Amino acid sequence: MQEQPGADSRRAPAVDAAGALAFILEVALLGAAGLWAIEVLPLPPVVAVLIALAPLIVFWGLYMAPQAKRRIGWPVHPMVAHGLFLLGSGLLFGIGRVWPGAVMLLLTGVSAFLTWRQRGRRAEEARALREAGESRQRRPGGRRAAR
Repeated sequence: MQEQPGADSRRAPAVDAAGALAFILEVALLGAAGLWAIEVLPLPPVVAVLIALAPLIVFWGLYMAPQAKRRIGWPVHPMVAHGLFLLGSGLLFGIGRVWPGAVMLLLTGVSAFLTWRQRGRRAEEARALREAGESRQRRPGGRRAAR
């Protein structure tokens, strides 16, 4: 990871840890939804998993993924993400998978704490991204702009 001049290097590992933990929780959410679907829906397992995961994957891809064009902004994004992680934990508890549900609940708490600790930096990053996007939209482009 390249650091910007003047960036506080003590914060970089926390950002990496929070990002890695968020990715682990995203995968755990998919696993929890898949297990729940297999045990609750009266369908063949493959069909049940597809029915449960398709809307979740589409939602995440459209609104939550880092490269999503319609990405939900700060501070709503981490609240929605952690709400979904809590839902995944609840799904695991609901089907009697207490230990995986407890681990996911604990990891969600750690992730929420790390996000809270980084709120100033994350908000500044989101503001910079918005400003960069606005400056790109204001500048005319193409052949006619070059004239």
